[in-house]
Amino acid sequence: MSRVFGWMRIAVLDLRGDVRRFVILLACLALGVGAIAAVSSVGAALQSAVERDARVILGGDIEVRQRGSDISREQRAAVEALGETARVVDLNARASAKGASLLLSLRAVSDTYPVVGTVTVSPQTQQPLNELLAPFDGLPGAVVDKDVLERLDIAVGDTLRIGNADFAVRGELVGLPDQAAQGFQLGSPAIVADKALVAAGLEQQGVLSRFSYKVLLGEAEDAAAIEQLNAAFPDADWDVRRPEDAAASLKRFFDLFARFLTLVGLSSLLVGGVGVSNAISAYINERQSSIATLRSLGATSARIMVHLLTQVLVLSMVGVLLGLVLGAATSLVALPFLSGMLAIDLPPTLDPRSLLAAAGFGLLIGLAFALLPLRGAQKLKPASLFRSSGGGEPNLSWRELTHWRTALPLFLALVAIAGLAVFTTGSPWLVLWYGIGAAIAFGLLRLAGSLLQTFLRLLPPLPNATLRQALQAIHRPGSAAPVVVLSLGLGLALLLMITLLDQNLRAQIDGAIAEDAPAFVLLDMPKDQVPLVQAFAASDPDIETLETIPMLRGTIESIKGIPAADLGPVPDEIADMFEGDTALSWARDVPDGSTVTDGSWWASDYAGPPLVSLSTELRAPLGLTVGDMLSIVIAGRPIDVTIANFREIDWREGGLNFRLLFSPGIIETAPQTVMGSINVIDGAAPDVESRLSNAFPTLSFLPVGDALARIQAILSSLANAVALVGSLAVISGILVLAGAMTVGRKQREADAVVMKVLGATSRKVIVAFIVEYSLLGLLAAAMGAGLGVMATWAILTFVMEIPFALDLLTIAVVVIGATVVTIATGVLTTWSAMSVRPAQQLRAETS
Repeated sequence: MSRVFGWMRIAVLDLRGDVRRFVILLACLALGVGAIAAVSSVGAALQSAVERDARVILGGDIEVRQRGSDISREQRAAVEALGETARVVDLNARASAKGASLLLSLRAVSDTYPVVGTVTVSPQTQQPLNELLAPFDGLPGAVVDKDVLERLDIAVGDTLRIGNADFAVRGELVGLPDQAAQGFQLGSPAIVADKALVAAGLEQQGVLSRFSYKVLLGEAEDAAAIEQLNAAFPDADWDVRRPEDAAASLKRFFDLFARFLTLVGLSSLLVGGVGVSNAISAYINERQSSIATLRSLGATSARIMVHLLTQVLVLSMVGVLLGLVLGAATSLVALPFLSGMLAIDLPPTLDPRSLLAAAGFGLLIGLAFALLPLRGAQKLKPASLFRSSGGGEPNLSWRELTHWRTALPLFLALVAIAGLAVFTTGSPWLVLWYGIGAAIAFGLLRLAGSLLQTFLRLLPPLPNATLRQALQAIHRPGSAAPVVVLSLGLGLALLLMITLLDQNLRAQIDGAIAEDAPAFVLLDMPKDQVPLVQAFAASDPDIETLETIPMLRGTIESIKGIPAADLGPVPDEIADMFEGDTALSWARDVPDGSTVTDGSWWASDYAGPPLVSLSTELRAPLGLTVGDMLSIVIAGRPIDVTIANFREIDWREGGLNFRLLFSPGIIETAPQTVMGSINVIDGAAPDVESRLSNAFPTLSFLPVGDALARIQAILSSLANAVALVGSLAVISGILVLAGAMTVGRKQREADAVVMKVLGATSRKVIVAFIVEYSLLGLLAAAMGAGLGVMATWAILTFVMEIPFALDLLTIAVVVIGATVVTIATGVLTTWSAMSVRPAQQLRAETS
């Protein structure tokens, strides 16, 4: 053992003067490790904050909430007896001022709100929220979001109208303690006192309205309090939540996004792994004489492996340390920014487990990608002293690649990387498919480089000497062509995939605005208001069509006799249907945008036992077939229904549709409101919005363009985060490209000398290099573009189920940019070949 430590000490001493040779290796590892460390640390901080502040996110120790209607007086008394209680009513309402109007996500609160946390208002004031909202000089108060002030062109102190009442704006709403649990909101946030709803004409109870009671229990246990309420009111149609219930959906979203970004960061590190391999290959190439000398003095292959492996470990640890510093600094900067954006307290902290995982990735990638060059170094013989340098390290044959000394360590390293990825993401299937995709990408790119060399090798010699030299440089032994295509192609494939995904999602939204989507969606209309709105639409020449559909809320109680609570985990895309109540409707005819794929639709005058039509996305996850029974509770009454058919729903057609539709009959008597859509002639939307708002001040309707603009803003934030992490893969690819050029630097110097001796000018040498780099850049860009397009198509088609549109301009820009980068990087990294004098090179070759 002491002998091995002695070998390792000599290896470290031998490395002292050569660290500058490994700048690219260190940079590749640092970028990849930094990306993973930052993403994992931010994801862990978000998860920790949600768990830590779950009580604040919920707004109390428990929350009793009910959609569509308020709880009874007896129920309210029982809830308030548990502890300090705040009543909250969430609904949509229209606000108007100075001839303009917009939709509000209105929150009406009692004087005790909030029982946990603090409402932040600007300008800061010592007045509590209930005093800001209390009537003064005959006007109740309101605290509104900055967006309301800007779009209505008003300021704090001005008056705006909500429903049928005027409100004085007492402050700008900066943050709510339970804002993070609200999810996506259709309108701009605003707060008023719940006492003001009656005067505003907003006291009617609609399906989209939510009545919540947030309770501070004190010393009581939340489980006992919930059991007490359910025992007292077993038939109550409410949903009682604990803090962990409120945090569940947030944790699921943050976890999913962090998994995706971690894999993007791992892609950057895998690209950097190619740079590690290039750097070690270049180092071994330059140290051939030293290694051969050691072998001639009796050094065994094990001695050579320990020497070089020690150096690789030292360099990998330095690169990992730099990456951890980069990742830690990034997360410390990002967390305060995200805190304000997500309305979650995120103090700048570091997660040791995330940093350790990132370090593990870095070390494993460094070892895995350095293994083959190290095995090649073991093949060097003392006879290498009598050969000219620059030939590159020996290549391993297939027999040597499959030998257990090579295959076993490589297999163990890859298994460790996969295991760490599973541990980090918590999703074995995601890692499996990612690994398959990465392997296919590596294989195709490496194959493309090899095929290019084979093709050029079979071409007859070209008459032009410059072109002939450039092509020969690509397919000669030891050429960096396969590595260049692999490294640059991987980075470009990832960048193009991210760019095309973002463009297709935006195009989908823009297309919906331009073509299929209605101008307005009417929300929560009382049934008695429908004839008035229909008369308005018929008399307005700018309105083309008005469509309406009933809307109810129900709770899925059991499926095929199995209680919903015992179904186990369900896929994320339908999980919302089992988290409290869900939106549903009934219809006589098949809705537009729906196609019955299994079973048959009922007659329009059907009057038999209740039937239900389900979206096809529920069939496979829940194991459903036509004829199965469901039990759905509507307005406190359980209804047993039979599945009549399954429908394929095309949500892009813009029609009014629901995943769960009842047959006509008994459902028509249940409490319900009406949802509608209005289509207008081109350019008439602003005028129709103004007239509709004036005619029906209490009607909640949403300009679809506003909603899609909000979705676009969310998508932009997500796409920017992904692009930022993904761009590191491109930077790594460029660094790897530079490293690949460095591997063949000595050969290029020798080529330049030969060309000069044969009479070539410096210009011809440069042109030959540019032609070589252009071909490599074009192939790498073409392969990267192909892989990026294929990955984007697969994700959009099979995961997101939206059409894929090819953006040729983006692809052309990527291909041209990659070619230019390859030329520039290649010229910069081999510029030294221009300044080498023939006599100097010949003396070096013969010395």
